[in-house]
Amino acid sequence: MSTRSPSHSTRGVDERLVVLAKVGRPYGLTGALHLYPYSASAETLLRADALTIGSANFAVHRARRHGDSVVAQLVGIDTPEAAARLTNQEVAVPRSTFAPLPEGEYYWVDLIGLTCSDGEREFGTIVEVFDAGAQPILRVRSPSGERDELIPFVDAIVRSVDLAARRVDVDWPGLD
Repeated sequence: MSTRSPSHSTRGVDERLVVLAKVGRPYGLTGALHLYPYSASAETLLRADALTIGSANFAVHRARRHGDSVVAQLVGIDTPEAAARLTNQEVAVPRSTFAPLPEGEYYWVDLIGLTCSDGEREFGTIVEVFDAGAQPILRVRSPSGERDELIPFVDAIVRSVDLAARRVDVDWPGLD
């Protein structure tokens, strides 16, 4: 069981937009932009043919890796001044842009909002997934909202993930 992390947050319901990056400074004189991904993987960002920046949608003319950033040329943004107006805004793509994963692998964004339980006993809702170095960690918020529990997302603890039922079943003694 493993996860992938091309996500920062989500918004929308049907065609959810997933925030993947933030716009940096303009690149060159053609209006290209630096996009700084929120995760180490920029595959989805590089594959996207359209991006939502702020509340505007842009077609992607081309995009490539450039050090820690992605340099993207967007249709309609053809001067450094136009590119500069987008600086510091978040970049989102539709969830449908993500590549399918092999069975047993999950995108972090798909785990957020799922109920976490130990069999029939519900502990709360997954509100965040983050990388702790050795493994991803689920932040599970109690129904009262008063307490969060951090649960490693590893095979020894996570019994099953059922995206259709919106449920993650764990063997975790720390949740009372």
